[in-house]
Amino acid sequence: MNKTEFLKKLNISQNEALLYLKMAFPSDKEVYDDEDMGKVAMVMTLKRLGLDYDKISCFMECPCARMTLLNQQRILLLDKLHDQQKLLDEIDYLIHDLKGRDMVK
Repeated sequence: MNKTEFLKKLNISQNEALLYLKMAFPSDKEVYDDEDMGKVAMVMTLKRLGLDYDKISCFMECPCARMTLLNQQRILLLDKLHDQQKLLDEIDYLIHDLKGRDMVK
């Protein structure tokens, strides 16, 4: 399929699609296939996981760095998750404390 058909098939904004294409394929292509769709889907997943442009480009260009990049991002996401869990624990404590004082019913 040509570039226009490929962009439509992605079902996202053209600006976003062009950015993902640039990350997946540093040199411009004229014809795309299902394997190319898989590469763009990978870029979209990496973006959703929070990797920035440089890390995604590195991921796509250097297979030897992929596990390192994914493990680094996993650690970052776990840290954020733990921070959010601490906030939820604080809210639960306040709710429990207020109920114990009969301030809120």
